[in-house]
Amino acid sequence: MLNSLTKTILVTAGGTIVKIDDVRHISNFSSGQFASRIAEEALKKGYIVFYLHAKKAKKPFDLDLVFNPNIPAKPQFNKIANVAKTYSKLKKNLRLYNFETVDDYSSSLKKILENNDIDIAFLMAAVSDYGLIKKGGKISSSADTFNLKLFKYPKIIKSVKSWSRKQLFQVGFKLLSGVNENKLTETAYKSGLDNQSNLTVANDLKHLKDGKRNVVIITPEKGRISLCEPDLAKKVLEFVLKRAKATYFRTLMSRDKSFVTKYGSYLKPFKSVCGQLYKDKLMPPFYSRSKSSHGSLAVRVSGNSFLITARGSNKKDLGIRDMVLVKKVDWENKRIHTSSLGGYKPSLNAILCSNIFSKFPKVNVILHTHTFDKNAPTTKFEDTPGTLEYAEEAVKLLKTNLIVNLKNHGLIAVGENIKIATNYVYEK
Repeated sequence: MLNSLTKTILVTAGGTIVKIDDVRHISNFSSGQFASRIAEEALKKGYIVFYLHAKKAKKPFDLDLVFNPNIPAKPQFNKIANVAKTYSKLKKNLRLYNFETVDDYSSSLKKILENNDIDIAFLMAAVSDYGLIKKGGKISSSADTFNLKLFKYPKIIKSVKSWSRKQLFQVGFKLLSGVNENKLTETAYKSGLDNQSNLTVANDLKHLKDGKRNVVIITPEKGRISLCEPDLAKKVLEFVLKRAKATYFRTLMSRDKSFVTKYGSYLKPFKSVCGQLYKDKLMPPFYSRSKSSHGSLAVRVSGNSFLITARGSNKKDLGIRDMVLVKKVDWENKRIHTSSLGGYKPSLNAILCSNIFSKFPKVNVILHTHTFDKNAPTTKFEDTPGTLEYAEEAVKLLKTNLIVNLKNHGLIAVGENIKIATNYVYEK
């Protein structure tokens, strides 16, 4: 998604307001402080930054250009002078836009995305969930009670990728208050799926009030990466940049009406193994009451072609439409050629499985579960499933191991047949 020639980042910051009348409004507590730090780090790395902010939100370098009369002046003057010098050098790459209301934010965001090649979008603005019809003038304050009827706004983040004139890497943000780690992870994960975010950064307001500057990054494969101060904004940016710079493949799909005749005999073992792994919580659902499940099963058919479970397939009750044939992978042009009965996409593990089958002729089955083996080696980085980097890193470790942990994701187990690969998973 991100290459050396295109280096443009969008950051949204602060909160929208909902106008009640000419003098009153509803707002939130978002100050844009963390967003401004993300933008600063991006500018320091040479990126062009489009900064869409609430009028009263912090802008890049604002926090370090403030004089405090209650502490010694000279060190502050020196620091402010240095920051001002840095800002002077970097401001040519900073594009500032502001908003007040949800409509302002939506229209400005749409224009930026439609008219500029944005590579990464950090959607950090706290956008109002509810609105109302503004009253003209000033509502009288003589009444003892004042009732407002709010209506729900559509989620703007759901439209971001459709507005973008190029494929962008979307980072969503989720703030909760007073919840446990599991609730924070589950909520942020589901939000990321609903909004098609490539990553979701989550934190808890209670922690912020307690002075704990930390976040968790939730990946689409439900990985959970905890980051904290010092240099939290820098750490978040660097993690995002590494994921965004990965090499992605395009899937070319075709429907095969004879799929049942050709590959129907594979359904029974696929259904049996995935059903058992689902029951044993090794291929769990994406979230509560979701029919889509994590994990994958791949079986070599002939040469390097193989059958694999479809992306987001129902492992509890697998059907013939949940199986996809990966005919070949064009490594040079980054294309995956597939066919299936329903024209479904293969699991994002297809690239990794193709690489394994081509490198290890004796491997005929590859299982991926959302569990870990404490005795197996682990990849160094949380590479994005479906990318070249994801396909290559695990293969290096499989040269001397039959099970490999994919960092913050799950494991890969290989074998000559389904029984052997499944046994490896259960014997971990």
